Amino acid sequence: MPLRLEEVRGLVLQALKQPGWNQVVNLEIAVGNLKAQMQGISQNQRGFSTDGRAHLEHGEYALIHEIIWSFIIQGILIPGCDDNNPNWPFLRLTAYGQICIEAHQILPHDPDGYLRDFQRAVPSPDAVIQEYLTEALQCFLRDLNRASAVMLGAASERAILLLIDSYAESIADPNKRAQVKGQIEKAPSIFRKYEVFEKGFTNIKPQMPKPLTENADSLLRGVFDLIRNSRNDAGHPASGMLVSRDSNYSHLRLFIPYCQRIYELIAWFAVNPT
Repeated sequence: MPLRLEEVRGLVLQALKQPGWNQVVNLEIAVGNLKAQMQGISQNQRGFSTDGRAHLEHGEYALIHEIIWSFIIQGILIPGCDDNNPNWPFLRLTAYGQICIEAHQILPHDPDGYLRDFQRAVPSPDAVIQEYLTEALQCFLRDLNRASAVMLGAASERAILLLIDSYAESIADPNKRAQVKGQIEKAPSIFRKYEVFEKGFTNIKPQMPKPLTENADSLLRGVFDLIRNSRNDAGHPASGMLVSRDSNYSHLRLFIPYCQRIYELIAWFAVNPT
């Protein structure tokens, strides 16, 4: 059964990390070999003289070429490898592409792999967070930078609201719980709601496990503000602010550990009265 577009995209990204390619045909061979490995076909079964393209099915060549061109559009690849071979089918990484390929995490350029990593870090994510995150990734792939920032901002806001609610529900004293809930409800923005949470969180940090509070200010407030500000820039036409691909790339990379810490805190609040 032929691979899906998203599966082939992941294999092309893996192939780009390997040495020795400078043409489209090299990537076709590498993708074929990676597909064979993925399907559990050993090197002995494949034979050392077998071209990796023998494992590609009808239609998969077209998918490989489509992904290569999409990476050219996204600024990851450029046709030509040197002055003597400046055109297709020769290829090389751009400076931005080199940064992407050197990353040791699944890239936003591989949405399926990114979402698998997200679900490993957050095993039971809220459906609304996942829907917005999926749309943020699809917009990022299509270079719709403002739209990607808005979708990621919505995913972040949903996660923060779940965290704030879990904190409020954990308050043991019923009068204080009602007071805090009232403050959260009256707060006019997500920023102000977060301030209510932050004040209470600061007071209870000493009674919490250190792994939950370590770097909490930078990982929670820092990433929350980065994503929120980018969303505001993208969503307010009067500002006229552009959102760069690089900032979206960075924010998507930060989102998984950020959301993971949020869910760890939610789990702690669920079983520990404060």
